[in-house]
Amino acid sequence: MKKMIAISLLMSLSGSAMAYEENNFDRTNQSIELVQTGRYTHVKNIPPVDQQNPLKVVVLTKIPQSAHTVGEAINFLLSRSGYVVADISVMSQETRNLMQLPLPQVQRSIGPITLDKALKTIGGESFELVVDPVHRIVNFELSSKFGG
Repeated sequence: MKKMIAISLLMSLSGSAMAYEENNFDRTNQSIELVQTGRYTHVKNIPPVDQQNPLKVVVLTKIPQSAHTVGEAINFLLSRSGYVVADISVMSQETRNLMQLPLPQVQRSIGPITLDKALKTIGGESFELVVDPVHRIVNFELSSKFGG
């Protein structure tokens, strides 16, 4: 009887040791993917989408009354994103005209919406947003549906 208890005790202890090793093995492999942020909580070790692409940040804003044109509103939206509007010398005549149009009152309250969609909304359906992620420049081109 004592041998049986001793054997079962040894088996249970060896099982615990194996389980401990497996848990440590899992933690070692998961340390690349997960970061422990609390005693029982872990998060994935990847940046959020809006940090990878600043145009994917969700905005909820009111464009100030001091912004009178579409171009001024676009500059306001881009002000903290790290992106800028393309130089006027590379814009088409249609895009230059768009930038000088008065901003519709209904477009002064934006969001919640991603920044790229907010820019597309202000540009209107006749223009497509063009993004240069290398130089962090945005521009608009006339949509092919409207002769572009």
